[in-house]
Amino acid sequence: MDAHIIILIIMGTALLVWVIWCAVGFARSGSRLAASKGLVAHLRCERCGHRFDADAAEVLRPGLTKRVTVTRTRREGAALVDEPHHRSFARRLACPACGERSWVQVENANELNRAIRPDVLRVGLRQLGLMVAGGAITLLLANIALAVVRLFG
Repeated sequence: MDAHIIILIIMGTALLVWVIWCAVGFARSGSRLAASKGLVAHLRCERCGHRFDADAAEVLRPGLTKRVTVTRTRREGAALVDEPHHRSFARRLACPACGERSWVQVENANELNRAIRPDVLRVGLRQLGLMVAGGAITLLLANIALAVVRLFG
C-alpha cells in the first residue's frame, strides 16, 4: 500500500475521532453545568404519580429521553430568537415512592433549559474552537508527513 494512502487514512481516522471526542464533551457539558449551578429538577413519576426533587445534573445527563418540543419565536430587540419550549420532557429514573425505574416527567424542564442556556453557548463555542484547532493540527501534521514521504520516497 502506498505511504500517501496510509497517511491519509490515519489523518481521516484521527479527525473523525477528534470530532466525536469534542461532540461527546459538549453533550456531557449540560449535566456538569447543572451540577455546578446547583439546580434542582421537580419530577413526577408517570407510574405512581409521586412528586419528588432530584439533582438537575442527573436529569440533564446524556441518555434516553422522550420529549415533545415546540419551537417558539420571540422578538428580542431587533432580532427574532427561536427558543425550544418543552410541552413534555421525561427520562427514565428510579422513583423513590414505588421503587421502580420508570418514566418521570421533568416539570421544570423549560426553567432548567433557560438557566443553563448562556453557559451552554459558551461551552459550545469553546468546543467548536477546540475542534477547529485539533483539526488544523491534525492536517498540519499530515501535511508534514506527506512532505517527508515525497522528499524521501
